This record gives sequence, structure tokens and C-alpha cells, in this order.
Amino acid sequence: MDKSLWDSGFVAIDVETTGLSNRWDRIVEIGAIRFTPGSETESFQTFVSPGRPIPSEAVAIHGITDEMVEGAPGLSEASIALASFLKDEEPMVFHNPSFDLGFLDANMRAIKGSWNVMPVFDTCGLARKAFPGIKGYSLVALARHFGLSGGGHHRALEDCRYSASLFNLILEAIDGFRCMSLKDLILDYSFKR
Repeated sequence: MDKSLWDSGFVAIDVETTGLSNRWDRIVEIGAIRFTPGSETESFQTFVSPGRPIPSEAVAIHGITDEMVEGAPGLSEASIALASFLKDEEPMVFHNPSFDLGFLDANMRAIKGSWNVMPVFDTCGLARKAFPGIKGYSLVALARHFGLSGGGHHRALEDCRYSASLFNLILEAIDGFRCMSLKDLILDYSFKR
């Protein structure tokens, strides 16, 4: 992991859920994008059957309906598909990883034992350090602030694209001279799990 961070691969991951509690609510969509800084190389998306109706409050946020998840795989099957998409030791990028990892950790640990050792970067926390004084640090607020284009918010794959674009801006801010190694980035800026 001593290569330049600019030649390194990352994977942005996002989940959409039936609510905010990882204890009571369920995942309804998982998205992931493999990228190198500035370039998307591969994507993964799946709806997930939550095994119960999706509350109207959640539908109002992400637009995912019961009809859209009808016939979708359950969380175990969807987690296996995500695990096969991921590469060992590939750094992961989340916007507020505590939320997403709270929903993913237990299943992913059971399927992919190396899940907990994969480096994690938090675009929310890093944006606060790299760009202090911005009015808001939600993914929507940051995308608007920086004029990041995309197909909308609160859908897993699109939010991954926003996170990857935001991560690229953060890398430019913290390593403008492009001399940092991936190892240094992990040591200095990774999210502590």
C-alpha cells in the first residue's frame, strides 16, 4: 500500500434504508462504485427486500417503493453480491460511515472476514477538515456547494457518485502537490472504527 494515492483504487458505498435505526430498520438498496481519483471504473447496485413494507416517510426521501423491491434478494444474498464486488484491502469511502456500517457490518463480517480491516474514509468528517466554514456537511449540501452534478440524491448509486466526487475534491485539498502515498492517507485520514 505504498503506492501513490492518485494511482490507488477506492470503492464508495451507500445504502438506502427503511429508517434511521440499524436495530429496527432494514436496507432497501445497496450501491457501490469502484474508482480511482477522478475516474469511475465499475459500479454495483441492488435493491434489497426488507421483508416488510417500506414506510411512507422513507419512500418520500429515497423514492424506493414496495413494488421496486418486490422479488429483490434479501440482505444476506445482497451482502454476498456486494462482497464479491469488493476487492481485499480496497479502501472504502462513505459519507458518514457510522450510519452505513451500522446496517452492513454484521452481515459483511460473516461473509467477508476481512471487512473490518479494510480502510474506511469518511467524506463528511474529511470535508469538515478540508473545507471549514461551509454552511452544511450533508452530502446534499456539499454537492450543491461544490456544484457536483448527478442524477438526484438519496439513491444508493447516485450518492456513491457524489461521495466519490467529493472525495476527489478532498484529496486535491489535502494533497495538492500529489506527493502523498496511500499508506500516508490511511495513517493520517482514515475513519477509526
